Amino acid sequence: MVVIVSVLAAFAMPRFSGDDSTLVAHAQKLVRDLRHTQAMANNRGLTHLFDIQSLTSYRVTAEGNTVTDPATLQPFEVSLENNLTLNGLDIGFDSMGRPVNAAGLLTAPQVITLQGVSRTIDVRLSPVTGFVELLP
Repeated sequence: MVVIVSVLAAFAMPRFSGDDSTLVAHAQKLVRDLRHTQAMANNRGLTHLFDIQSLTSYRVTAEGNTVTDPATLQPFEVSLENNLTLNGLDIGFDSMGRPVNAAGLLTAPQVITLQGVSRTIDVRLSPVTGFVELLP
């Protein structure tokens, strides 16, 4: 029995490398954080910015200041773990919850890509409504 479990574990381990095992969880959190940013902008009547700081971190700001995450009561700053990287442009939400960029209202979908060692996941934000979804 121990031999069978050992053999199965040897085949399963490469599929769950340290970075890719958390890729889906981080992508789901990214979707929640974008939706939360949109809701805060709408509820507070202020433009909120989903600010990609680097390849490994993002934060949410309003009027240039990092906002407090109501769930944690800490600054709304997120650092990716396990060698994951983030690629995309900053996205704002105006006081009506509409997605905006430096030029104004979004007119085309915006994509943020999360990358692990062996796979990537795209998160797409639709113009006008700000609908956020994970792409396969």
